[in-house]
Amino acid sequence: MVENYDKNVFINCPFDEDYKPIFNAILFTVHRCGFVLRCSKEFGESSTIRIQNIIGLIEESKYSIHDLSRVSTMGDLPRFNMPLELGVCIGAIAFGQKNQKLKKYLILEKDRYRFQQFISDLSGQDIQNHNNDYKDAMRAIRNWLSALTKEVVPSPSIIVKEYDDLLTSLPDLCKPELLPDELTFQEFTSLVISWLSTSN
Repeated sequence: MVENYDKNVFINCPFDEDYKPIFNAILFTVHRCGFVLRCSKEFGESSTIRIQNIIGLIEESKYSIHDLSRVSTMGDLPRFNMPLELGVCIGAIAFGQKNQKLKKYLILEKDRYRFQQFISDLSGQDIQNHNNDYKDAMRAIRNWLSALTKEVVPSPSIIVKEYDDLLTSLPDLCKPELLPDELTFQEFTSLVISWLSTSN
């Protein structure tokens, strides 16, 4: 069994600048709920094959969150990385060893039924929409994770307030060596964990 398997949450989402406010809010929410966020950003500019890294992270994580909101049906060659990674997760549940079959996942969309335009096989899934709003994403993830732990998880509005407090404090937390807009994934994660350990 992988260390922290029962606490690891793999996040499958876009990493572009426009999505960053949602991604950072998801990271905070996962850690605030007592879990550990895992994603391919851990590997930086690794020379290993990206899909192999992703498969490894999915294997090491009992839980996963898959945001399909940036899958586009526009143009000749839409990007389908997120559905591919969701498929790996579903395959692990169907064909993996015992601990893999216990995996649980959450699917996010910007509009609840938009996925039917490009991946209708997901019909019947309880897909949550976040309306491209980081607060809605935090609420959906908090409510999902709270059902997966025996620990008491603060209400969504409390976690949102805490995250906003962190963002307000971020410039001071970064001083003097770091700038909030230039934090790497590892740096932001460390700041979140440190802030949570002293604020709660």
